[in-house]
Amino acid sequence: MKKSELTVRDAMKFARHDFLNELQLILMHMDLNNVPEARRKLLEATERMRNESQLSGLDMPALETWMLTFDWNYSVFSKQIKTILVPKKSARKADDQQIVDVLDDVFQQLIKGADPYADCMVNILVTTTSDEWEVSLSLPGQTAPIVWNDVQEKDWTAKLSIDHEYWTFTISGQ
Repeated sequence: MKKSELTVRDAMKFARHDFLNELQLILMHMDLNNVPEARRKLLEATERMRNESQLSGLDMPALETWMLTFDWNYSVFSKQIKTILVPKKSARKADDQQIVDVLDDVFQQLIKGADPYADCMVNILVTTTSDEWEVSLSLPGQTAPIVWNDVQEKDWTAKLSIDHEYWTFTISGQ
């Protein structure tokens, strides 16, 4: 985000808060003797943590941090991350800070048009092959116009596609 960076202390505070909320929800279902729902919530939490842990395999620390802190920086949105990663053969060539700057600009614009009472789930899919990577962010189409131009850099590209009232931002490179 264009504001000051989160400190480690701030990040830990947000992470503890989120984790305790999940534990309280699981405990509530257990207290209500709703074991299947408690189990489902526990499995969802572990799957989310597994996917977030695998982001380090992307080997793009600025982009990884942006995704991990996304819903803290853009509280109007929530996120769901899915990863399909293959170990890389060589270092990533793209400047991930440039990618973060592009994403920050887009989501600053999207925040202005987002309905705080609507479901604003952003589905993030991170995929890699041994040589290439792709991050796809899909969300319900926004009513506010945004300024967007596809980006073509030496080692990465960013594109917007609109399909069935969903916007998908796809960033890919080597």
